[in-house]
Amino acid sequence: MSIAIIANPSAGRGRGNKVAETAAQVLREKNQDFELLKTAGPQHAVELAYQASRRHEIVAALGGDGTINEVLTGLWETDSKLAIIPGGTGNDYARGLGIPRNPVAALDLLFNGTTVKFDVIKETDRLFGVVSTIGFPSTVLVNVNAHRDSWLKGSPVFLAAVAQTIRELESYQVRITIDQKVIDTKVVGVVLMNMPYGGGGLKFAPNARFNDGQISVVIIRDIGKFALMRALPTVYFGRHVNHPRVEILQGKEVLIEAEQPLTKSFDGDLAGSTPLKARIYPEKAAVIVGRT
Repeated sequence: MSIAIIANPSAGRGRGNKVAETAAQVLREKNQDFELLKTAGPQHAVELAYQASRRHEIVAALGGDGTINEVLTGLWETDSKLAIIPGGTGNDYARGLGIPRNPVAALDLLFNGTTVKFDVIKETDRLFGVVSTIGFPSTVLVNVNAHRDSWLKGSPVFLAAVAQTIRELESYQVRITIDQKVIDTKVVGVVLMNMPYGGGGLKFAPNARFNDGQISVVIIRDIGKFALMRALPTVYFGRHVNHPRVEILQGKEVLIEAEQPLTKSFDGDLAGSTPLKARIYPEKAAVIVGRT
């Protein structure tokens, strides 16, 4: 068995580099054949993963969900297995796949885990394995990025971004086509899910599963600022599903069109604007998870 580790040194505000060195030390102690490759910038992991797939049976993504997304993009049409060593802040791939968020415990799965197939969702511009958004959730990410150079760090950055987004809350007229069903409505946001969790532990789609062959579409209809503020904490527990302004549907193909261009996000990274056209490819990739 040969292993490549593709690490993002800056993941988790620099934690990725430390986790990468720890992983390398563990593999050396096991006399394991491996290659450690570090990314140099955005999208570098896509090419590294594709090249590594020609040499290694297992390609492990070490970093946050954005890094895992890039490695998945490089691997999904190859024969290599994806492994995940969480080293970021959100770690929603790990949550959805039942992978320990402790990096050493996750690394052990390379030797003692089991391989499962999971669904991959392809969008016009990108691939994603966890979540894609438009509207409110994407605007939160825009505001998080705007705070990157400020004195705020960690969770306060996210909370400040949410507060700013709510103060400037907008609604958008959209047309959502799910398979053959067309919905014309006004929304503050739409979230496409392949697993239950997105946004660092928000349980947007409690019933979504990585191998159910369906895209879960969470529609957040036009809602007032204070009502949204009250509802947000319930998302952590999945209790928002009974809110009258929330609807969750499923389908294999989803098209979202808007009267104005809306920024899209994929597994926590911003890229492009609407229309958003997504199609699910069932059990298209292989990933190593825990035996249970």
